[in-house]
Amino acid sequence: MNKLKVAVVGCGFVAQKRHIPSLLRLKREVSLCAVCDLNQGLAREVARRFSIPQVYSSLSEMLSKEDLNLVDVCTPPQAHAPVAIESMESGCHVLLEKPMAPNVSDCDRMIRVSQKYGVKLSVVHNERFYPPFLKAQELVKSGAIGKLTGMRILSLTHRAMYMADENHWVHRLPGGVVGETAPHAIYMSLAFLKNVRNVDVCAKNTLKYPWVLYDDYRIELEAENMNSSIMISHASDFTAADVDLFGTEGMIKMDLQSMLLALYKRRDLKPTSLALSSLSVAGQMVRGVVSNAFAVMLGRTMLGHDIMFEKFVNSIINDQPVPVPAEEGRETIRVMEMLVNKLDQKYGARANK
Repeated sequence: MNKLKVAVVGCGFVAQKRHIPSLLRLKREVSLCAVCDLNQGLAREVARRFSIPQVYSSLSEMLSKEDLNLVDVCTPPQAHAPVAIESMESGCHVLLEKPMAPNVSDCDRMIRVSQKYGVKLSVVHNERFYPPFLKAQELVKSGAIGKLTGMRILSLTHRAMYMADENHWVHRLPGGVVGETAPHAIYMSLAFLKNVRNVDVCAKNTLKYPWVLYDDYRIELEAENMNSSIMISHASDFTAADVDLFGTEGMIKMDLQSMLLALYKRRDLKPTSLALSSLSVAGQMVRGVVSNAFAVMLGRTMLGHDIMFEKFVNSIINDQPVPVPAEEGRETIRVMEMLVNKLDQKYGARANK
């Protein structure tokens, strides 16, 4: 089998820390031929560090000179549509870092082009492929917690990652930094919600940085079957990523950073019930830590990027459905537009600066 010839467009943090390492893990199936970035100095440094043979500052030049099968787009979201469309018009499959685009119209344009040229288009919803999240979906499907009644997501990001940099591109997104981080919570919610029909949000700028719209968000997604409550904060000096799923017969708690999952079934507050519940949860935590340690020692990947990249590459090789359909990326952006519109209604045009 000939290897897929791949290029990465955009050489920033996510390309260096996630996308390029994930592609290099697939060396039997993939040949990483080139990188492209408007900052040619950055592109050259990334190519040197990862031993990538070709460097470009022009997408058009790269597409004309390289016989590519797949273009991996790691630019800021505003550039996703033009880069993806030009790549697909050149016959390349395209993988997009999330969010798919700043608006639904850009998503629709990309979907139409992918259909016209018969190429695959997928979005990196990486946290949906973390092992605990995949396990939680299996448990819900099997009825382990009864009928699902709601969910809660907590996302805390260290303020140094985005807030402290006045020139970071996230501050220019609709709604501010939430345009970069809320899509994670939304696409995880959409794994369980049916037809989100209303969004509410409260937002604050607690750090008082003048270049920041908001750094703290409380979001409520109302769907036909249940609600998802989301807390996102960029004002802390620590990080967290937790997801809770509530059912009629139990609860699932996930720590997506420690890659741990626990199933709670506490029927009442009697001392015996509390003791048995605590022992059960403690045992699950110990087994999870041991399992994770063995996975690391055996070289098994646990990052959502790695799992999703492997699935996407296999979907091209075997002509199978992509792991995240473009329509799922579009639905995430539809809900994001509802969120930004609500911010605008409650706090004024500053939400759309």
